[in-house]
Amino acid sequence: MAIAKMKQMTLLGEQENKDSLLRAVQELQKLELVELSTLEESEFLDYYSTNTKPQKRVEYEEKLKESQAALSFLNQHISQPGMIEKLKKGREEYTLEELEKHVLHSDLDQVIVELGDIEKRLVELDQSKKNLGEKEDFLRKWQNMDFNPNDLKSFQLMSGTVGSIASNNVESFEENVESIENSYLEKIFHYKDEASYLILIPSKLNSRLDEVFDQFQLSKLVYPYDLKPTDELKITLKEIEDLQKEENKLKNTIKTFKEKTRELQLGEEYYYNLVEREVGKDLLLNGSDLFILTGWLEEEKIPELTSLLDEHVGKESYVVIADEIKFKDYGKVPVVLKNHKLVKPFESITEMYSMPKYDDVDPTPLMMPFYFVFFGMMSADLGYGVLLWLATLVGSKVFKFDKGMKNFIQLFHYLSYSVIIWGVIYGSFFGYTLPFQLLSITNDVITILILSVVFGFIQLIYGLILNGGIKWRKQQRASSYIDGTAWALILIGIAVVVINMTFWNNDLVQTISIVVIIANVIGIILVTMLASDNKALGFGLGLYNIYGATNYVGDIVSYTRLMALGVSGGSIAVAFNSIVDIFPPVMKFTIGALLFIVLHALNIFLTYLSAYIHTIRLQYVEFFGKFYEGGGKALNPFKTFEKHIYLKDRTNK
Repeated sequence: MAIAKMKQMTLLGEQENKDSLLRAVQELQKLELVELSTLEESEFLDYYSTNTKPQKRVEYEEKLKESQAALSFLNQHISQPGMIEKLKKGREEYTLEELEKHVLHSDLDQVIVELGDIEKRLVELDQSKKNLGEKEDFLRKWQNMDFNPNDLKSFQLMSGTVGSIASNNVESFEENVESIENSYLEKIFHYKDEASYLILIPSKLNSRLDEVFDQFQLSKLVYPYDLKPTDELKITLKEIEDLQKEENKLKNTIKTFKEKTRELQLGEEYYYNLVEREVGKDLLLNGSDLFILTGWLEEEKIPELTSLLDEHVGKESYVVIADEIKFKDYGKVPVVLKNHKLVKPFESITEMYSMPKYDDVDPTPLMMPFYFVFFGMMSADLGYGVLLWLATLVGSKVFKFDKGMKNFIQLFHYLSYSVIIWGVIYGSFFGYTLPFQLLSITNDVITILILSVVFGFIQLIYGLILNGGIKWRKQQRASSYIDGTAWALILIGIAVVVINMTFWNNDLVQTISIVVIIANVIGIILVTMLASDNKALGFGLGLYNIYGATNYVGDIVSYTRLMALGVSGGSIAVAFNSIVDIFPPVMKFTIGALLFIVLHALNIFLTYLSAYIHTIRLQYVEFFGKFYEGGGKALNPFKTFEKHIYLKDRTNK
């Protein structure tokens, strides 16, 4: 069965066993929790309430944030394993008990505190370095000033000022200052945009100097230090050096925490699991002594659930009720796809489109043979197929991929067989022609085109027949005929007419085919009228349905891409080989060999990318559009984090 049979599970337990029961359900990783009130079981609501006392959620969330922050900080300062190393190592597996024991017996809290202190100190050092850096820039700017400008304030008879003006006013400013009797002017620095001066004049002439300052908008220096700039700069540089040494020492200390990375990762897993259990408590109904948990579970997983409950809670401490799902709740039931191992990798294609509803059909096994054939037809090359086969096989054996990537690799491994088969049919090996060749991409293009259309026609008819069968099962008899069976018969009739005219020219076959076509055209109009309350409107809708024949023409034309992509990829490979063959013998096996690898690697990437996308497009638009609606939701089980590790399945030993 492609869609797993689900049960509505109700668990009744004692309040004192709530944490243990939730822990068992979480370890199962297969049961989706729901609020009982959403299933309209109002009789329970008279005795049970969702209101509970405050739990430890805030505490656990804070611990989770601390673990995540410490791990993030540590990862920023230690070397990370390379991608190849990660893939070879894979994720470790722990039971829930092993995970919890490891965290509880570790020095996780101490590690978090120590890393937090180091991070806090590094932030302080960084801010101090920024402040000292600004001070250094200021002092370097004024380092030519071999005195402390604050000493000018102690002059009695003379008035001293240090300030800056815009560079474009230098000459005029100097002339105006020097025009004041007994004045002294010394340039401290002159940069592109700014010039700075020391100006001394008799105190009684301050008013005249102020006029000059106002005229040239002189900015007086505010010097907040006790020593002259050069001496202050030496102290500042020493302070920066000391801070840098302390920072380097702290960063070296951080590296010694590298072996604590696993503890932080497990801590993140542990506290996330605890937070989820606290969240799960909000979905329970609570009485004074008992509580009720409700959710969805695959029927075949019930023994696993009871086994874990027996272990965590005890046989006498809970009650499990597995109810058949009511038809009115079908729209709420989550979906789990269950397919043969050869079909399972193709489930990702269905999931990208939309999950089926619980009472619908899983299109994955129906689509899989077509996807397999079409992908190979678009990629057809024996060499490319063998490379894909080897890469996916070796990759799956050598590397420990995540579950999602593992299915993706398995999908392409299966598809490699199709590429190899079609490569043999087309007689192509890295663009070179093999001694045996059933179809040629240069001489048999029309034959390949016809074959593409035939494959497309078969899939369209199959989709229409499925549509008719699915709607008949749902008691939608009129729609079953109008949208499925009738069009399948019309298209088959048209196909027989064309084939008969081309090969047989048999009058009886021709007559029967035309009768089938006309009968079903009339049938579509009549059934549409009978199914409609307004017969005139029904007649119009029937005629409009007939007009939909143009859509099927477009659908069939879409399948010509099977020929187009297969021929284009093969032609590009041939063209690349021609480029390499131009080189003289010596260059052909040096530069030419490298060029051969690069060009074919590019073509392989583009070929597989195009085949993957366009084959999906044919399934989604031309095939799924005939019978499949989707709109379901995947099971969202109450489970563990599984970000850094995988949870061991102890129920299937």
